[in-house]
Amino acid sequence: MRARILTSLAVIGAAAIALFPSRTSQADPQFVANFGTAAPEGTPWADQLQDIKKRVESESGGRVKIKLFLGSVMGGEVEMVRDVRRGARLQGGGFSTASIAEGANIPLLQIPELPYLFQTNEEADYVLDNILYQPMSQALDAKGFVLAAWAENGWRSFGTKDSPIHTPADLQKFKMRCQETDVHQKMYTALHTQAVTLPISEVLTALQTGIVDGFDNTPLFTQAAGLYEPIQYYSLTRHIYQPAAVVWSKKFFDTMPPDLQTIVIGDPKAESERGRKGVRDLQKELLANFPDLGVQVVELTDAERQVFADATHVVQTQFAAEVEGARPLLDQVNAALKERRGG
Repeated sequence: MRARILTSLAVIGAAAIALFPSRTSQADPQFVANFGTAAPEGTPWADQLQDIKKRVESESGGRVKIKLFLGSVMGGEVEMVRDVRRGARLQGGGFSTASIAEGANIPLLQIPELPYLFQTNEEADYVLDNILYQPMSQALDAKGFVLAAWAENGWRSFGTKDSPIHTPADLQKFKMRCQETDVHQKMYTALHTQAVTLPISEVLTALQTGIVDGFDNTPLFTQAAGLYEPIQYYSLTRHIYQPAAVVWSKKFFDTMPPDLQTIVIGDPKAESERGRKGVRDLQKELLANFPDLGVQVVELTDAERQVFADATHVVQTQFAAEVEGARPLLDQVNAALKERRGG
């Protein structure tokens, strides 16, 4: 009986608060931003976005509220990127650079994802921070986006059913899921492999139903999204380093006063370093976890990996010839990489 009375009092009290809100309760936020991403809950990406949300809401004194929509609940990455550009359904997001390139129609943004462009994390970081950040920020601005920080998906490799990948000929046995971007499609063409372009939200079902026999993605996303379930092999080709980016709708961003704009952007360099570290700290653990999930990890030799690099170098040549503004920027990137490698 006492429990019923207490429950009734709680309900009455809640109703009273709803009808007569406290004068001391926090005022409604001036700006509300819906923030979309394919990042599943419990991943370093989701954790980073949660921290961005907490920081912005705290530093703005509640003037800005961010609502996070994780795990592609707002659609595929390309669809969400287009929503951010319009600034209506979504006002910001965290996406792979390939998806932003496709959704925002900025082909130049695909440069970091050219096959075998980078050999190490340090090379990728240097190029993204010192060569590409400014021109990419300007290109995004022209298309209605504000670049807040780089993030990271990581090194992509091939996950397949039935047999592993050591050579391009091995890969040609499969129908592979391809990300929705030109560079990824050209890579599969160069490897003479049938590719099916699908948004990431449809890949698991496509694997389970036989629409595709494999995919390429990072160890973290492969496990976080459950893509390991239908495969037996994960072959470490490490053929593409894939950055990600935190972006805001320029339409939304421009409505905020300068002090809130500064808070929303935060410290791009520190945010980039944090995002990269969160992903990289898990790599050894993730690779060690594959056998427990029923997936055999296949480490390629340097010579085997070089065959893939040689076969896909044509993608870089095509990109430089076909994409406006790509050749001088790509020349600058390659010159910096050559210098760092002591060549």
